[in-house]
Parts: sequence; C-alpha cells; structure tokens
Amino acid sequence: MPEAAFRFGDMPAPLPPELRALADGLEPAALGHLLDDGFTGPRHRHLAGRREPSLGMVVTCRSPGADNAIVHHAVSRLRPGDFLVVARDADSPEACLGGGLALAAERAGCAGILVDGPVTDVQELRQLALPVWATGLTALTCKRHYERGEFCVPVTIDGTDIVPGVLALGDENGVLFVDSIRLRACAAEAKARQAAQTERYARVRAGARLAALNGTDEAFARILAEAAR
Repeated sequence: MPEAAFRFGDMPAPLPPELRALADGLEPAALGHLLDDGFTGPRHRHLAGRREPSLGMVVTCRSPGADNAIVHHAVSRLRPGDFLVVARDADSPEACLGGGLALAAERAGCAGILVDGPVTDVQELRQLALPVWATGLTALTCKRHYERGEFCVPVTIDGTDIVPGVLALGDENGVLFVDSIRLRACAAEAKARQAAQTERYARVRAGARLAALNGTDEAFARILAEAAR
C-alpha cells in the first residue's frame, strides 16, 4: 500500500443565523440576474432532496480516484447549516457518495451536498430531504482505502474557485457560490425582482404581453426607429 497522503484545513465559522434569514426564500436564479459568476453549470443536476432554495456554509473535500475515505471524514465533521462540496478527478467514474453518507449528512443538519462526479443509491437519496447535486448516477462505488484526500481546502469546479467559508445557495436549478458581502449587497434587489416577477406573471396570465411589461417592446421600437433613419 502506498504511503497515505492527506491534507487537512480548518473548518470555517458556522453559518450565521442572520444570513440564513436574509436568504430565506431567495432563489439562485434571482441572483443570476445580478451576478455573472459563481454558478454551477448544466453538468451538475439536482438529483434528490428538497427543491426549495437552501443556503449553507461551504465545507470542501477533495476525493481522488476510487478512495472516498475523506468523504466519510468530511461528513463526520459536518454541523447544522454546512454545505458539503466534494471535488473529484475528472476521469473518476466511481460514486463517492450514496445513501448511507447522505443519511449521515442529513442527520448532522447538512444544508446540501454537491459532488463533482456521479453518486449512487438514488432511490435512498430520494427518501431524504437533503438536496444532492451531482453529474449523474452509477452503480460503481468508491472504497475506503485511506490513501489520499484533502479536507477544507480550496477547490475548483467548472472554473469556479470555491473556498471553505463561502456560501452555497442552491435549488433544483443549480447552485451559486457567493461570499457573504455580495449576498448582503444583492439579496434585497434579488427578492424585489422575485416579487415583481410574480406580479408580472399574473398580468401575462391575464392577457398582457411579456415584452410590453418588461420593456422589450419599447427598446426595440427605439432600435427600429434608429435603423430607419
């Protein structure tokens, strides 16, 4: 057996209750109108768990190859409000997380788990409220070899640098990684956009044209007028 190579960082501070309250009901897509980075791409799908927005304090681990011992360690360290992000090697086909680990994470109060690779036991995952995002499903599983892994270290997923202590806001559309400063700066406007959207949809159902309500008709009228000069 090769010499074990592990790296351990410090846990971030727990999720402040005021941030949980600030993000209550806030959808990642509402922030998608205001921010351009920090979002997961279409590779990561919501596979199970609650669909409503969930906010958590990011705890990371890097689980390379077929060894997922570090994921077991990470789950054992989770606190209420933590959001686990698991980085994987791009060519690793194994599932590093399944029903048992997800159940343990839910019991610890985990806000969500994103795995940059496939997971397994989807039938068991669907019995939990814990939201799980992953790239797909497989029956091939990792084993605990206790050889390599990293805990609470910076990771990069889909070009987004993710460090322990940033926030993860996720729903069935995807996950946004954002620091507390930007969340505080954008939350009020994003919630206002959500409220305005609800009202706009009601008017569209009543027969109004969306392009007339959101300014698109007015903008293209100007564009066409200028083109006709």
